[in-house]
Amino acid sequence: MNLYDHHLDDSELQPFFIDKNTVDDNARAAALVRQQSDPVRGWPRYIRNLDAYSRILRDHVNVQGIDIVVTLNETRAPSVTAKTFESKCINSGPCMLCHLDIEQKGVLTLDDRYLILVNPGITIPGDLTIASVNHEPQIIVDSFDDMVSLSKMLTDYLLFFNGAMAGASSSHFHFQAGIKNTLIAERQIDRLLDGLPVGNAELVPLHKSDTGRIFFLNKYLRAVYLIESTDDQELIRLFQQFFIDLRAMNQKMIRNISNVPDFGGSIRSLNMDETEPRMNLALKYFPETSKYQLLIFPKIFNRPSVYFKKGAQQIIVGMAIKESLGNLISCRTSDYQKLLESTKLISEIYNDTSISTAMADELNQSLRTVFSF
Repeated sequence: MNLYDHHLDDSELQPFFIDKNTVDDNARAAALVRQQSDPVRGWPRYIRNLDAYSRILRDHVNVQGIDIVVTLNETRAPSVTAKTFESKCINSGPCMLCHLDIEQKGVLTLDDRYLILVNPGITIPGDLTIASVNHEPQIIVDSFDDMVSLSKMLTDYLLFFNGAMAGASSSHFHFQAGIKNTLIAERQIDRLLDGLPVGNAELVPLHKSDTGRIFFLNKYLRAVYLIESTDDQELIRLFQQFFIDLRAMNQKMIRNISNVPDFGGSIRSLNMDETEPRMNLALKYFPETSKYQLLIFPKIFNRPSVYFKKGAQQIIVGMAIKESLGNLISCRTSDYQKLLESTKLISEIYNDTSISTAMADELNQSLRTVFSF
């Protein structure tokens, strides 16, 4: 059975559409979530995870003036504990996105090149995985324009991408998506754009044109870059230049860091050397203003130093896009309690995995030079 065999067409989704007169990819994705949640016709593993999700623990912790959501969420355990891109991993065993459960269904999109699936690792109910129908490596270089196109089709959603060494749990090329404005960092960044305070965070302008602009978010626990544009081709060009400058900084500065693989080494699960800068991406499109908003979180690695400690000192955490967006996910009660009790620990986890101040300064200088701001 290939991924095309898991597709549900509109006639099969018909009972799950809310408004049967308006059928687009937003409606199809929402109907798919309802179909996969259905006790009779749905996906048993997802239904079990929804039940487990109903009992998750969640709290807010203020770290250096920035609110972080800390959760104990066992449905995310496969992603948090995934070792797909760790140095000892080899490319073996069946791919979870090539070999779906029989009841796991999806919706084909973007010229039938991607299959929209519900994400069984639930940060917010309704999360999606958008998998390439072919087993291609988890690298963004030739697929960012697909991300842009998908954001314009799935306008109810925020699109995500995790780089291979920055928190991706599968080597099979995929995006993720979640309903817009449900993650805490989205709301914080909107406040900053509106001129409202979020701790001591500040927007530092790096570039401005008639249709777009780039900001660096300073004093925000982790390095974040915001690119906004009303021109999709400009957005792609700005991202491509950012990609080049970030890769150059990675090649120069991600070297000889404790517990962090040097940039450019072999990625055994992809059967190739590392060529892409380490980053998480989040992209959404606003049809009412024709504006794209891209968040880029440059990373040095997805594992903080506490992950490599032994015994009771270890905390299992993987810093991917959801964590970058302020949702720190644990899957063990002991880890959850330690995170709630120590703002210093949370700060260290972000510091260990985000690029350093020196790296951000190097990158900012490169961007300012290129864009002559």
